[in-house]
Amino acid sequence: MRNLKLTIAYDGTNFHGWQIQPNLRTIQGELQQAFQRLFNHDVSISGSGRTDAGVHAHRQVANVQTIRTMDCGAVLWGANALLPRDIRVLSVEDVDPEFHARHSARSKTYEYHLWRRAVVSPFRCSYVYAFRYPLRAEQMDRGAEQFLGTHDFTSFCSTATEIEDRTRTIYEATWRRSDEEWVFRIRGNGFLQYMVRTISGTLVQIGRGRMEVEQLPDIFAAKDRRLAGPSLPAHGLHLVEVEY
Repeated sequence: MRNLKLTIAYDGTNFHGWQIQPNLRTIQGELQQAFQRLFNHDVSISGSGRTDAGVHAHRQVANVQTIRTMDCGAVLWGANALLPRDIRVLSVEDVDPEFHARHSARSKTYEYHLWRRAVVSPFRCSYVYAFRYPLRAEQMDRGAEQFLGTHDFTSFCSTATEIEDRTRTIYEATWRRSDEEWVFRIRGNGFLQYMVRTISGTLVQIGRGRMEVEQLPDIFAAKDRRLAGPSLPAHGLHLVEVEY
């Protein structure tokens, strides 16, 4: 049995997230259907994580096992021939049997994209969140620094999160800015449901002056989702890298 590592990109606009759901179009569902046709046997696709409905991925990682001996180039070509145009397999490689896309991951990097001009191009509107109101850049930078290190992120994830251990370590949290777009980049050893979107929303509230940086330590300590900012819309969120 071979174990194949897949690097995947997808436009999440028309999907109900990563995880298979009955009667709904999902990334995992489309991938499994395509690879079952390609390999002519049942497969299980394991992803590095579950992106939500509307979230995009530039370099998501998954793995699949097969008994087929076709070379990786043929797998790449065959998979893309069977997949819909809003999912592409970027690379295929043989890996050790012990490799698992989720369990073996060491870090992930996400970006949240804010559009800052009054008008959003129709070619960008599905990939950025339009927010033209004034924002305090310096305070948002200071706020981002507060998320570095190891914290309990209960206040910054969905109340429906089933994972009990909500401690995560953040290695990078920075903003880069241009006249038309502000991008929040965050890299950590793992993320909880809605965590990046909630952190982004909290920083936007700080930028607007509706919250202050000095409140963040108390919000962490309270472990109360009601105290953090709103979760920003999914279509501005991009998974850009998974490291192993």
